[in-house]
Amino acid sequence: MRERVHATTKFALRMKTNLEVVDDGYKWKKYGKKKVKSSPYPRNYFKCSTVGCNVKKRIERDMKDSSYVITTYDGVHNH
Repeated sequence: MRERVHATTKFALRMKTNLEVVDDGYKWKKYGKKKVKSSPYPRNYFKCSTVGCNVKKRIERDMKDSSYVITTYDGVHNH
């Protein structure tokens, strides 16, 4: 039996901002929101809105310093 291995590119950015969502040049569709344990700030989930592009990102406030937003990207844009 053959196993399928999916290689993904995942990276995170931490930046100081008052904005909840920072413009990164792509269009995103929000598909979820989740409470994070031990944090008063929720985590937001987004998918790239371009058809056929499977990149996702999640955005959350830093638990230690809420003036920072952590954006984690999963995948590489194909457009």
